[in-house]
Amino acid sequence: MITDIHVHPLPKWDHEDVLPEVMRQCRMNGVSLALVSLGKTISQYPDEAEVRQSNAEARAFAERSGGLCRWLAYLNPQNPNWQDEMDRCAAEGAVGVKLLTSLRQQDGALDNAARLLRYAGGKGLSVLIHTWHVTGGRAGGEIMLEEFATLAERCQNTRLVAAHAGGNWRHSIGVLRERAPNAHVDVSGYYPERGLVEALVRDIGAERVLFGSDAVGRTQASQLAKVVFAGITAEEKELILWKNAARVFALGEAHPAPPASLRPADELPDCTTDHFCFCGRWPFYEGPWVTPAEFDDLLAEARIETAYAGDFNAVYRQDLERANNCFLAAARTTRRVAPLATMNPCAHNWRSLIRHLSTGFAGTIVFPYLHNWRLDDPEHAGFFRSLSDARLPVWVNCALADARARHTGVACRPVAAEELSAFCKAAPPNDYVFQGLAGRPIAQALNALSGGGRFRFEVSRLTDYSYEFDEVADRHGLSHLVMGSEFPLRDLREVRWTAQRI
Repeated sequence: MITDIHVHPLPKWDHEDVLPEVMRQCRMNGVSLALVSLGKTISQYPDEAEVRQSNAEARAFAERSGGLCRWLAYLNPQNPNWQDEMDRCAAEGAVGVKLLTSLRQQDGALDNAARLLRYAGGKGLSVLIHTWHVTGGRAGGEIMLEEFATLAERCQNTRLVAAHAGGNWRHSIGVLRERAPNAHVDVSGYYPERGLVEALVRDIGAERVLFGSDAVGRTQASQLAKVVFAGITAEEKELILWKNAARVFALGEAHPAPPASLRPADELPDCTTDHFCFCGRWPFYEGPWVTPAEFDDLLAEARIETAYAGDFNAVYRQDLERANNCFLAAARTTRRVAPLATMNPCAHNWRSLIRHLSTGFAGTIVFPYLHNWRLDDPEHAGFFRSLSDARLPVWVNCALADARARHTGVACRPVAAEELSAFCKAAPPNDYVFQGLAGRPIAQALNALSGGGRFRFEVSRLTDYSYEFDEVADRHGLSHLVMGSEFPLRDLREVRWTAQRI
């Protein structure tokens, strides 16, 4: 049984009415009940008319769902009529309250929000509050988890849920520990990273963690996978997936959803090959890092025959020849790990690196995203010609993890759609695999293809966002798509599992 407490009926791409998609995703993922909030538009500080319209749309959406959805009243604490709006929504069937980006007053204070929260608690309504911390700033009215905790302490008779667990979840650890027992978190949205759920359960206990997806922006399946593959007990998963929601929002027990048919294997890229995975240690935090030998065993368990793997140890190394050779030596005894040599066109010795590259590498991997260079920069044309002449296939990392949660000392540069398309038009003949791209850049690049190279795109980000896998696959087919797991930042099984349920 599963309750999704965080769903938005917001238009996505060209899909104005997303109810069919919400119902399809709930059916595919065994979700019995979804709590929806917001209408078709979002403002940082919505006026009274926008709030009223939004709530009318959320209510209508829930009523059209045939009992699948219930709704939360969207409010702006800065509007003078918030109390009347809450009363009206409660009378119309709202089961809770949603606050988004309007919690702060002009002077930064949260007094109006606190008054609203106390009133909601008096009516027996729980409140889901958007909480957000990202590297690089936030909107003026947003609050972070520390401010959420302070509000919970000021409003102890109101049950509160911090949406997104604060955003950058590693900076959330410890904030609610031994504080504000009325405060909970949901695990919705953000990057579906391995370890998130386990860390929250260790920190505040499973009784204070709720499942939400942030659909239809995110796919329900990618967010559900964070719980499904978490290293916690079955009882803890049951609390997170529905029991806590039933208690916090007084929902009662939902009926189990009927099992759904999974997406057939012939509608997916080859699941026996992985084009987006790494061995070694990521430098910024502790994690489930593995050696090539350990990875080889995991691949066997997952029935993956070949994994084209990069080396985390080499990503920020400047002595790349030595780093690559160490990785190759460790991978030689494996059966399934196909090692990729890390290259950087900004290193002035790249010609020497290519010339002296040891035999045994399956190809090379480059990082315009992490190393801050443009794919279409004319200065790098010679680098890609040399890789082509050497018959070295290229894996291009265009995103890794989530830039919004990066270390403040690191500057990442996302690859733009126009940059990608320009590169694909001019790239010398070679095999190219692009990692970490969402639907629209992939679609634009496929529309721009005209050269003699073979261009393929791994699908991890396509499974993260609603509609995107089908939008690309339906228009361009599966021949340009390959499977990738983003292991070990994600569970090795996660993307494959998600792809069957989107």
